[in-house]
Amino acid sequence: MKKIGLFILSLITTSQISLAQTDVSELNKPIELLNQANEDIENGNYQQAVQKLIASIRLNPKIREAYQSLNTACTHTNQNSILKSYLQKAKTIFEEDDEFCYYLGNIYQHENNFPKAIQEYTLAIKYAQKNGEDYELVYAYYQNRANCYLQTNEFAKAIPDFNYALKLNLDNGSIYANRGIAYYKTGKRTEACQDWRKASKMGVSSASIYVRKYCR
Repeated sequence: MKKIGLFILSLITTSQISLAQTDVSELNKPIELLNQANEDIENGNYQQAVQKLIASIRLNPKIREAYQSLNTACTHTNQNSILKSYLQKAKTIFEEDDEFCYYLGNIYQHENNFPKAIQEYTLAIKYAQKNGEDYELVYAYYQNRANCYLQTNEFAKAIPDFNYALKLNLDNGSIYANRGIAYYKTGKRTEACQDWRKASKMGVSSASIYVRKYCR
């Protein structure tokens, strides 16, 4: 998916539509609420943003950016149940949207429901392969699925995902650190220590502990 940050959507003007019986203010209201919510997010007022985004989505459930902003706001307020329900709704409207599958995977991972998280990350990866992997978050689809594989003791499955995540984001110390765990658990101590040393140089404190403990 394309990178979309906080932004201001254009409002509909009377010159752009045939008014007939349409109330322009009603058409503009969801966009106004979204823009106000994005300002709240920029100012750290996440709870206010959540309420405005919910109102915006109820008025017009087909504004994709409202769900993206809701993910940001709900993540900061730990309102995972609300976010989950709206992301599930978004998936039915915006088919094969890798970003929303990724956000759902994050929720399931936070809930320690690793099989469901893996399922969502797998969908995110599948759709990203169709939609394009130039979106900046795609590396995390692989990284997070690999982290879930570590949690379910599927270490051999984690390694290819960590490899691909590094292909997309070479300078991520946490990927090296966790791939080191996968290597160690699959009997590849030399590779594990190489990853941990690299991660340690990149400032990952846990990797330094692993080097001292396992790589002498």
